[in-house]
Amino acid sequence: MNIDLGSIPYLAIILSALAICIFGSIWYSPKVFWNTWLKLKGLNEDKLPSVGKVMSGSILMAIVNSFLLAIIAGWVNIEGLIDGLWLGLVVGLIIAGTSATNAMYEGMKLKLYMITAGFHVISMIIAGIIIGSFA
Repeated sequence: MNIDLGSIPYLAIILSALAICIFGSIWYSPKVFWNTWLKLKGLNEDKLPSVGKVMSGSILMAIVNSFLLAIIAGWVNIEGLIDGLWLGLVVGLIIAGTSATNAMYEGMKLKLYMITAGFHVISMIIAGIIIGSFA
């Protein structure tokens, strides 16, 4: 398969990455899952890495994931936001399934896995919708 860099919707990638970051800031906010996530991980705020490092890495990975999703969307000829939604769901479930294997080996609590996997599935659906709407 060839990748035509000229046909990649770069604006969609940027918007998708931005949407993932915004969604993540809501999902992992204290009013949603932050406190539960910290407790399940056995962490307190003093043990966390610097916010700058974490946010920089998160933004970079949101861009990379959006770029890769856009490549896949081109390969499978996504046409519209509904196709994008389905692509995002499938990719999100692949990520969740792969993460489930790791979670089992790590002895991760189901609730923690569901918070983490839920974020990945929903963020890929959001990204897929945005990228699909540019197709």
